[in-house]
Amino acid sequence: MRVIGYLNGESAARLFVDYLYVKGVESEAEWDSSERWAIWVHSEEQLDFAHRLLGEFNANPGDPRFATEGHKAAAMRQTTAKDDARYQKRVKGFAEMVSSLSQAQSGKLTLGLIITCVAIFVPMISSRALWEQIFFWLSISNFAPVGGSIGLPEVLQGQVWRLVTPILMHGGFIHIFFNLWWLKALGGILEWKMGWRPLLALIIVIAVGSNLAQYYAGGHRFLGISGVVFGLLGFIWMKGKHDPNFGLQLPQAIVFMMLLWLFLGYSGVLERSGMAIANTAHSAGLIIGMLCAFLPVWRSDR
Repeated sequence: MRVIGYLNGESAARLFVDYLYVKGVESEAEWDSSERWAIWVHSEEQLDFAHRLLGEFNANPGDPRFATEGHKAAAMRQTTAKDDARYQKRVKGFAEMVSSLSQAQSGKLTLGLIITCVAIFVPMISSRALWEQIFFWLSISNFAPVGGSIGLPEVLQGQVWRLVTPILMHGGFIHIFFNLWWLKALGGILEWKMGWRPLLALIIVIAVGSNLAQYYAGGHRFLGISGVVFGLLGFIWMKGKHDPNFGLQLPQAIVFMMLLWLFLGYSGVLERSGMAIANTAHSAGLIIGMLCAFLPVWRSDR
């Protein structure tokens, strides 16, 4: 913001500021110690244009066009204020909406995923034999890609569900609790916004992409829906930043926590504490979710 000049008298200063506003220049008038009014222009890119208009105003301040154009400023400001109010009403804080939705029932897709994960988790932790058997059927593969092969022999034989089903398995109480807590919050709010079919498509895309990335980076021994959770976070993050009509924004605190968890995972701190982290699934899910936010197919029903 920079001063472009001075005017004598408050009425002249206010009139010129209104004139600039109608011309698309954000400015303000400020009383100066020398009993003049300083004209401040907000944008550096508009300084030359504002200077020229100030010269025209000083040359003939009584020109009727300044008063005529200036009178339009009040109506324009009122319209802008109404638009801002409608926008603020439409774009609610993410935490506020999650809080209100947490008191309501989850959507049928989100609730179904939660129930499925719990139903699979209970027998898996009850018996080592059941754990191995369930993992045998739901893991992306039981063989690592070796010798230049692409791996995934079961998928290539038609067991395509394996590209998704690793997200339904969890290895411990802490693992499943936090994953499902985030799934309920993120999945619930997106299902409410978009409907269950677009959310299902989004989850499948993120699941397949993050599972394949983890498979080729670290082998076939992985499980959990955290890659999808990171993908949903990335989706809301980018959608909120670049699509105001979507009506959701991810608070900076959650963005920071998400990126911090990624950093800790890659640093090895979490693994040294005894936690097995699918870092590639997390980062791949985040990137896929962010990219999906720019596709026009993801619309909001509400």
